[in-house]
Amino acid sequence: MYIFTSSSRLGDISTFHFYARTNMSAMSFSLDFNSSLFPHDVTLWLNKHEPPTPDTYDWTATLPVPEDQLFTVPWMNGSSLASSAYQWLLPEDEIDITDLDVDVYNRTDYFIGVRFGSEVDRASGEIVPFTLYAFETSCVYFQEDVTHLWQSDGCRVGPMSNITHIHCQCDHLTKFAGFVPPNPLNIREAFSANILENPTGLILVLAVFTSYVMGVIWARKVDRKDIAKAGVGLLPGHKLNPRKDCQYLITVYTGFRVNAGTTAEITLVLYGSQYESPPLTLRDDSRCLFEQGSVDSFLVSTEEPLGVLTHTRVCHNNAGFSPSWYLSQIVVANRETKVTTYFLSNRWFAIDEGDGKIDRIIPTSVEKDITKFHNLFLAKSSRDMNDGHLWFSVAGRPARSPFTRVQRLSCCLTLLYSTMLTNIMFFGRGDDFDPPEPLRFAGLKINPPISLPQLMIGIQSAAIILPVNLLIAFLFRNSRSGAQKKSTRKKLKPGSGVQPAKSEPGRHRGPKKEETFISDNPDTPSVWYPIARGRPVPIQKLRVVQSSLDVDVKESCKTHDNAAHGQKSSLPWWGVFIGWLLVWSASFVAAFFTVLYTLSFGKAKAEAWACTFVTSFITDLFLVQPVKLVLVAVIFALYTKKPVEDKDPPPTPTGDDEEYVIYNENDSPTKEKSGTSATSWMRYFAINRAADYGTNPKFPAEERSTSPPDEDVLAEARARSAEKRKRRAAVLEVLVFGLFVTVIMLTAYQERSPLAFYMTQNVKEQIMGEGFSDVNDIESFWSWVEDELIPTTRSAEWHNGRTLAADTVLQDMLTHPLDSVQLRQLRLKQGQLCETPKRLQHITPLCTVGFSKLTEDIDDYTQGWIRENETFDTTDPVLCTPTSPTPTSTVDTPVTGADCVSSLLTAEELETPWKYNHDASLINSFPYFGQHGTYHAGGYNVPLGKTRASGLRVATFLQQRGWLDERTRAVIVELILYNPHANLFSMVTLVVEFTNLGAAYRGAEVVTLRLMQQEAILLLALRAVLAVFILVFVIKEAERLFSRPMEYLKDFWTWVELLVIVIGVATLGVYFNAQSIIDRAAEQWVSSGSVLDLYKSAVNWFQVYTYLLAFLICCGTLKFIRLLRFNSHVYALTMTIRKSSRPVLLFTIIAGIILMAFTQMGNLLFGIKLQDYKNILTSLTSLCTMMLGVFDFDALVDGHWVLGPLMFFSYQVLMQFILLSMFMAILMDVYAEESQDPNTDDLKMVAFIRETTSEAVGKANRSLSTVGKNNSKKTRQAYRPDLDHRRKFATVLKELDEVSKI
Repeated sequence: MYIFTSSSRLGDISTFHFYARTNMSAMSFSLDFNSSLFPHDVTLWLNKHEPPTPDTYDWTATLPVPEDQLFTVPWMNGSSLASSAYQWLLPEDEIDITDLDVDVYNRTDYFIGVRFGSEVDRASGEIVPFTLYAFETSCVYFQEDVTHLWQSDGCRVGPMSNITHIHCQCDHLTKFAGFVPPNPLNIREAFSANILENPTGLILVLAVFTSYVMGVIWARKVDRKDIAKAGVGLLPGHKLNPRKDCQYLITVYTGFRVNAGTTAEITLVLYGSQYESPPLTLRDDSRCLFEQGSVDSFLVSTEEPLGVLTHTRVCHNNAGFSPSWYLSQIVVANRETKVTTYFLSNRWFAIDEGDGKIDRIIPTSVEKDITKFHNLFLAKSSRDMNDGHLWFSVAGRPARSPFTRVQRLSCCLTLLYSTMLTNIMFFGRGDDFDPPEPLRFAGLKINPPISLPQLMIGIQSAAIILPVNLLIAFLFRNSRSGAQKKSTRKKLKPGSGVQPAKSEPGRHRGPKKEETFISDNPDTPSVWYPIARGRPVPIQKLRVVQSSLDVDVKESCKTHDNAAHGQKSSLPWWGVFIGWLLVWSASFVAAFFTVLYTLSFGKAKAEAWACTFVTSFITDLFLVQPVKLVLVAVIFALYTKKPVEDKDPPPTPTGDDEEYVIYNENDSPTKEKSGTSATSWMRYFAINRAADYGTNPKFPAEERSTSPPDEDVLAEARARSAEKRKRRAAVLEVLVFGLFVTVIMLTAYQERSPLAFYMTQNVKEQIMGEGFSDVNDIESFWSWVEDELIPTTRSAEWHNGRTLAADTVLQDMLTHPLDSVQLRQLRLKQGQLCETPKRLQHITPLCTVGFSKLTEDIDDYTQGWIRENETFDTTDPVLCTPTSPTPTSTVDTPVTGADCVSSLLTAEELETPWKYNHDASLINSFPYFGQHGTYHAGGYNVPLGKTRASGLRVATFLQQRGWLDERTRAVIVELILYNPHANLFSMVTLVVEFTNLGAAYRGAEVVTLRLMQQEAILLLALRAVLAVFILVFVIKEAERLFSRPMEYLKDFWTWVELLVIVIGVATLGVYFNAQSIIDRAAEQWVSSGSVLDLYKSAVNWFQVYTYLLAFLICCGTLKFIRLLRFNSHVYALTMTIRKSSRPVLLFTIIAGIILMAFTQMGNLLFGIKLQDYKNILTSLTSLCTMMLGVFDFDALVDGHWVLGPLMFFSYQVLMQFILLSMFMAILMDVYAEESQDPNTDDLKMVAFIRETTSEAVGKANRSLSTVGKNNSKKTRQAYRPDLDHRRKFATVLKELDEVSKI
């Protein structure tokens, strides 16, 4: 939009120049003035290429529009909206703006003429102030069915369009309703499509189903094993007191931390207000206890009631391969009083975790303790992660939950398929609507993250997905199992050799009396495992409560169970079949229509949808969902001071179709199966090793005793464990940091091109050529600009005087300038900046100085460097004399003289060279370091036009107006080039410095980079990994700093680590800043704006990014010296550097004094003769390179035939033969001392790695041999019932039956 603010006399014509920017758009002109004060008619003329006149024009109109011709629409409260009477609309088909009219290099000139009144009104002399708005408008819609592009057919711009709103008149419907319709689906067309040409949807659906099938196989196995964990067990050898007030149900919750399970044996003691229990060792030889996230229940009893429980003591014997244990809590319930006591722990019982204790006293937790933030957060997050969240609970499902893993995984399948369907139904629909209007609050502009149509899409998708999936989960979670629909009477398998006591012939029930049940493993088992009648299910798959608990739980907890089942299991047993029907029907329908949609989309759009969906799904599942769970747990712990309830049902009796089976000693589940977790695998290894090789000789006392080891043994174990942790941490640090350095190297070298060097050389040869080296004054500079620079960077005009953007290419026909060449001048301020000595003022009273920030001129001038507030009068006649054409010009029209050139330039081109350009962005401005000064951003900038002719006109104008004069100190030529074939950008900077010595010094810099990456996704992923590494390093260093601040700050390698972190953060920040600048440059280039400054800033920031990346790689690689300190040679090197630092420092001071002495002598002796000694810095550099054998002896002789050789030989003898020998002696002395004592802790790392590797290989070999032995025994002997075993078990059943009726 163009805004012209002006004033005109009545009857005069005011002409304004503008360009069209968009093809096939309508053009509107709106006038804003006081129409009541000037009610005259307004005449508008529009013409192309030249200003219009009343006789020469292309379009014309007279305003105001009559009131009866105004376009009106009804509005609220009976009002109406009308178009403006002083607005002229030229429809798109009438003005017919084409691609040639909006070409960025040859845009068509449009001129609009405005006249208020007529010629007869000119005599009044009245002045009319007005504002003219010239703007383009277009009405388009998105074509979804065929082209998937923005189209304008059927729509045209309406007369009510103004500078803030667009009025569209369309002959077809568009979407303005709140309901967002889904993508249309032509089923007949989808069925006729060739699925082999577009198999994306089918492949995705089948891949999901294949993953589901494999997951179901795993989930089914784990579900069967979970049943064995859900029961309540009796301790082997424990006497069960029949008094219910002496019976306690102990439930132990193992945490979900990594390696939270244990192979040790847990012992606890309950302390009450009256008595305390004996030590209770919680063991069960028939299953794996205390695994990660497991819930293990045990029924114990005491001789007398304990009273109110006050605390408990928990310990373990630190036995096995993984004795470390993370205890979440212990819940103890009295079977008579139904009082539940909580003992919250959330602590490690391990010698290598936390405080190293394996014996703790845990007090009773009251409601205040349970509702603390820490405990509530842990409980809530654990519950939501392992039971509440559908996806994560597939792996962490509680063993007692009726919602099995298979059912959860099936719900995930339905949820995923339905999400795929809704996602593809509304794919791309949100892009059809405009972004939401920004909100303004308290002076702030806030962009809403989501628009109303996007919100409606989310609501509609949720309305499709949630009902069926919630119903399926509700049916699975709340339907009673088949075992609950019948009586809970237990039956024994015929032929098993075990019969109930009351059904055994010849047995009569005796009088009731108090009896104690004694379970002595293996003769009398403490638990029984039911199997379904008629099913050959392996014995270890199912586990239930004892018969005494079955009856007792049913009777004593009848009220509680009825209430619980009334709420949680209120549905009949056949509800689960409805759930399965919904799973398969909903999954099939969703998958079927998803495939149809992909077939109707086409291959390209289907692949784009699949990539988008998979990416968003993975991001949501692994990034968003864990964060949401943590936030929900935090909010729950902060605002809901209510304990987290255990929603899992209590153990229930078995059904009529389940029977008790006794484990044989050879049928132990631990012996049969290895386990499903790390802890069970370790226990499996331990049990098999004990069976094959006897008791472990390494821990004989620990294996036999259930009490904690002595303190001396624990202290030794802690030290040994700490040493192992230290070694593991060192190895892990090496691996992690090696991966970190690898990521840095991939990031650095992936975005660099080996062609960058060759493109730099090519650009230097084409731009600089041979003429740039001949520039030695202002005249030769202009000759080079006109003869070489402009012809090289701008193509010649055609016979019709036009050029095309495609013709703007260098002579190699591969490299394209992205913007015009820019000249930037830095000059001295006006006035006398120095004085000639009085004795020499008779020679010249004037003098000049070098360039600096203090002497830089920043004022604005008019042509000829005349101040704006000064007047310049001349009586010389102005002649417009044609001159001969430039030899390089291919156009036959001659180049005109000075004033004729001025007449062909625009006002901006005439004024810009004399205005100082202050760089508005201090952050994105970088100085140029020349030979005779530092030149900051800013200056007097001049673009040399878009074409060769315009560039030559500007150069001629500047030369003739004296743009460069005696006050010019530097001229910087800047140009940005792009080679699309190599995808490389080159920033060219040529500098000519005009010094106060009268000589011109040239400098050139060509920086070639790949600013836009083709593998952007890979590089973005690498930088994301780099950010994660840096975040981990920050957390690690923060922990070290707060733990031991003084020791931390004294360590040298600490500062190296901090340097790596700081440089890493700076590297990422600089990179993303440069990327944002590149994005802005790309957008600005599309809108035909100047992009040189943006690309120059981007190139400078990318250079900084490259420097930081180089330092980061250097520091990271040097740190390997620290990480590889366990190598003897590396250790000797680091210790040599550390211990020799003080003597080396003192030696360096002496050597530095001697070096500076020779530096100053060289500068004073040869500073006016030799370039290598012209100042202190160059003298120091020359002497340092002389030590390395790089010197020019003949130049020293030319400097002075006596002093030159004398200084050379004295310097070489002193530095090479004396000081260097002393330096090597200091280092070798320390190195010899350190290499004689290699027995340090750091050097034991190799032995540790060797020992750990051998242990791991040995474990693997023993495990493989054990598995081979077990697999060789494929046929089992037929089971022969043991009559004595039968009698003992029948006696137990009878005793339990009597106990349950007491």
